[in-house]
Amino acid sequence: MNTGAGEPMTTESRVAQIWVETLKHDQFGPEDNFFAVGGHSMFATLVTYRLRDEWGIEFPLSLIFEHSTVRDLASVIDRAKADSVGSDTVTG
Repeated sequence: MNTGAGEPMTTESRVAQIWVETLKHDQFGPEDNFFAVGGHSMFATLVTYRLRDEWGIEFPLSLIFEHSTVRDLASVIDRAKADSVGSDTVTG
């Protein structure tokens, strides 16, 4: 995935984009809290499925509750990608 400017999209910007598409807001910043901006358990479930599809990793729903900002979720995903040798499950 890229930003359209020829540069790859960062994990953080892709997480924010998934939130935009799911929550139907214009944009989200790195410190926006999923639940403070209108997210709830049903939206969290949808976002979880999108994250699983995007990165091909098992992403427990509980992580959105534990890491509820764009930046925190992106950091968890980046760590999981770096540690993914032999494991496809993200842990917080």
